[in-house]
Amino acid sequence: MPKDFLVFIRSCAVLCSVMLMVACGDREARNSSFLSVKATDARGVEIVLSDYAERVVVLFEPFVDEMYMLGAGDKLVGIPQQVYQNPSTYHYLSQVDPRIARREIATPTFGGRSTQVETVIGLQAHLAIVYEYDTETIAQLEGLDIPVFVVSSKDKAHIYDELVGVATLIGKRKRAEDIVAYINKAVDEMATEADSVRKSVYYAWSKGRVFSTSGRGSLVDLSIQVAGAVNACPLPLEAPNVSAESIYKWNPDMIVLWNSNVNDVYSLAELAALPAVVNKQVFAMEPTFFFDPHTVKFLLFAKQLRHWAYPEYTDKTFKHELEEVVGFLYENNMSLE
Repeated sequence: MPKDFLVFIRSCAVLCSVMLMVACGDREARNSSFLSVKATDARGVEIVLSDYAERVVVLFEPFVDEMYMLGAGDKLVGIPQQVYQNPSTYHYLSQVDPRIARREIATPTFGGRSTQVETVIGLQAHLAIVYEYDTETIAQLEGLDIPVFVVSSKDKAHIYDELVGVATLIGKRKRAEDIVAYINKAVDEMATEADSVRKSVYYAWSKGRVFSTSGRGSLVDLSIQVAGAVNACPLPLEAPNVSAESIYKWNPDMIVLWNSNVNDVYSLAELAALPAVVNKQVFAMEPTFFFDPHTVKFLLFAKQLRHWAYPEYTDKTFKHELEEVVGFLYENNMSLE
């Protein structure tokens, strides 16, 4: 065999070996990059997964809703019992997931926030999403090597960051960024429309807790500001308990409720002489599902509030915008009825 031909063969073999090594290196680099799925939660803890989470347990009711906004409802294997117990939440989420309608998704929680950890283990979750105050559950799950992403929903920045963080861990980051951009644009547009005369609003907590409110800097305060109104409670506290005397002193133009009934206010003898009560300026957010201020739907809370506070923001305009926002958030898979 000619010497030159042998040299040629050896050169080709060496070249093929080098190309194979480069190709393998590129593939390993791509795999290494893909295997670095990570996001930082409300604690400042970085959660690192070996792959996108496909089996997710959510133990904070508002975030179940946001999983469907992300188009990731099919990844849910566990949800809070409250999803089935809350008529409004159950009705609307049943429209987007037949498993909700049939009550088929497991509920590893008892009435409140008590969690049956054994059930979570049995669900073989790749990721658990837990409210920041459920410290015992967080510790138990992490002690069992179940990745936990902690959420707080304490303000707009946290709502946005937590939505994008979870979305990153489940392969839905682009959708989350689109949602944040959409909500931010809508908030900016509302700011340019704000009425020069800002009405004052007293917010009463859910389940008839009329003398519990949300102070300045709270999540509800954000919605009130976006609506172009002002929080009647001047206290820089998230959840102060106040007296009837304080409410009379603040003399709000209107009282707003979420997950409560207006009769919870009208039936109170202590507030019978309050101008907002006398003038029938007590309003309840209904249905509660569309106005949950713990999610990006703080925008809808603000729009409903603006409709009540400022007559020029007509019922027709409000309903049109409500339909538009809901259509975007649930990708036209949910009816307002």
